[in-house]
Amino acid sequence: MANRILVALKGEAKGFFRAKSTVFWTIAFPLLLILLFGAIFSNTGAGKVDLYVQDLSDSQTSHSFVQHIAAIDSVNLIEINKTIDLDQYIKDHSPTAVLVIPANFAQAFVPGAGLNTTTLLVRLDPTQQSASAVYSIVNGFAEQANLAIAGGTNVITTARGDITNTQFNYIDFFIPGVIALTTMTTTAFWMVSVMTRYRNNGIFKKLTTTPITRAEWLASQILWQLVVVFISVGVIIIVGMLAFNTHMTLNAVAIVTIILSSAAFSSMGMIIARFIHDEESASAAANAITFPMMFLAGIFFPASQFPSWLASVANVLPLTYVGNALRDSMVYNNMSSAVGNMLVVAVFAIILFVAGVLLSKWKTE
Repeated sequence: MANRILVALKGEAKGFFRAKSTVFWTIAFPLLLILLFGAIFSNTGAGKVDLYVQDLSDSQTSHSFVQHIAAIDSVNLIEINKTIDLDQYIKDHSPTAVLVIPANFAQAFVPGAGLNTTTLLVRLDPTQQSASAVYSIVNGFAEQANLAIAGGTNVITTARGDITNTQFNYIDFFIPGVIALTTMTTTAFWMVSVMTRYRNNGIFKKLTTTPITRAEWLASQILWQLVVVFISVGVIIIVGMLAFNTHMTLNAVAIVTIILSSAAFSSMGMIIARFIHDEESASAAANAITFPMMFLAGIFFPASQFPSWLASVANVLPLTYVGNALRDSMVYNNMSSAVGNMLVVAVFAIILFVAGVLLSKWKTE
């Protein structure tokens, strides 16, 4: 049995290295993926938000208030002259957030003024993610000013810290997801391609005349894909360390998870190709299954942000548990959760492997 698997494994290796374009894309795809998305997401949260301010009060009090907001590193403050028609200005310049300081702003701070109040108007573009951040900044300053006027003290304060003791940035959390994604796309599309090519060329009928079984052949494909996957994983981790100074470790749980996910997605590709004989149609079917999974499994966007019904869909996808296991083990160092997710991946791998073997009928291929 081992000899038959080894012979099939050697055959796939020879075919792989003969196709130079395949070797290139095995390395280039994860490299381009990590550089592209790393460049996009590594600076997430580091940019400034533009806050336009029209000071109708134009007083020393309002100037001081504006200066305190302008001192925040994450805010780029742009002043609008109080004589300008604000509605027309918004039409002409399309600002995301505009703070309007009313004309009676200074009077509200006059000692003994009684119940004088003033209202800051924050006009926001609700389609922009920065809108809530701008409102929180302005509202925080207003609350602090109210506290000072009332002669109150800060009994409760808050401090911000990192979720782990180690300094992590977004790319550290993103790379395990890229590894999970690369494992899925590499193995699933390889199996779809191999299955349709072998069927169209009559190779499966020839394999029925050899001692190798369907389970042994699938095992050889999975073993070869492990080699290809770990080449890609190595590229991702090395580029992440060199280009983005990542802080993750490839430990035993992560390695086992990658092995199990490779088996699961290779088997899934075999199942897809079993029902669709045309190579182009099979690739389209693989895309139809893997593409939604890519976005629903929390690879790019946290599943906690999904609607409840969509989160329920994510909970039945194998890629969700692969990504969770890799993040838990490589980033959070939460081994109990990582092992739990890994065991779910193992269940998926066993079910899909058995289904792939049972559904594959070489004599009718």
